[in-house]
Amino acid sequence: MKMIVRLTSELPPGKMTTVDVLGRTLLVANVDGAFFAMDGICSHGFADLSRGRLDGFMVECPRHFARYDVRDGKLVRRPVDAEGHAFDLRSYPVTVDKDRIIVDI
Repeated sequence: MKMIVRLTSELPPGKMTTVDVLGRTLLVANVDGAFFAMDGICSHGFADLSRGRLDGFMVECPRHFARYDVRDGKLVRRPVDAEGHAFDLRSYPVTVDKDRIIVDI
């Protein structure tokens, strides 16, 4: 199901936001004008990833600093705590139609 989640004008390059769609919390990020969507809650500490840091294609969790690639949701760095269980997150296809960011859920 395709859902309009934001307008491109609302999400400038280098920024990210969380949106709730069909009971899911998604992270939507703009990396140099390309838009990406993935699950928005860290698989380790259940933190809102939009409160973390976006560095290129990497989003860093604000709680235990796990890092995920916004292009595919892959975990690229484990959390820093001793019991760092974390998993890849699901990513979602994104298209842009005029000024609308559309995520295929």
